[in-house]
Amino acid sequence: FPKWSPVNRYTYIENLSARFEREGEPSGLASVDFFVSTVDPLKEPPLITANTVLSILAVEYPVDKVSCYVSDDGAAMLTFESLVETAEFARKWVPFCKKFSIEPRAPEFYFSQKIDYLKDKVQPSFVKERRAMKREYEEYKVQVNAMVAKAQKTPEEGWSMQDG
Repeated sequence: FPKWSPVNRYTYIENLSARFEREGEPSGLASVDFFVSTVDPLKEPPLITANTVLSILAVEYPVDKVSCYVSDDGAAMLTFESLVETAEFARKWVPFCKKFSIEPRAPEFYFSQKIDYLKDKVQPSFVKERRAMKREYEEYKVQVNAMVAKAQKTPEEGWSMQDG
C-alpha cells in the first residue's frame, strides 16, 4: 500500500511551538527520557558514548523536559570518569549549540564536516566562538583519550585495592 499511496509527513516546528509554548505558562510539551546503554568501554569507545550524550543534551527542546540516562552494564570506572568530563564539557557545548543552532549536535561529527560553516551564519562572534569551542573540544578529547590509554595499561601483577 505505501507504493500505491505514499504519505509524506512534514514537521512544522513553529506550529508546535505556538501550540505548546505560550509566554508566561509552563511548556505543554511532554517530557522525554533518553537511555544510552553501554557495556565495555574498551569495545565501545567512551568518546562515542560521550558524543551521543552531548547530542542528546543539546537537543532543541525545553531543558526541564529532557532527561538523559546512561546504563553502564559493565560498571566500568572509565565510563564514569569520561562522563564526568563530558558533563564539564557540556556546560560549554550545549549553550554554544543553542546560541548558533548548530547541526549536527555531536561535536565529533560537527567539527569533522567538510562544509563551509560560515554559510547562513550572520553573527560576527560566531567565528571566534567556534574556534574557541573547537580548541575546548580538542582538549576534552585529549583528556578522554588519555583516560582510555591509562585504563588499557594493566600492571603485570594485576590490580589491587587499598585494603588488599
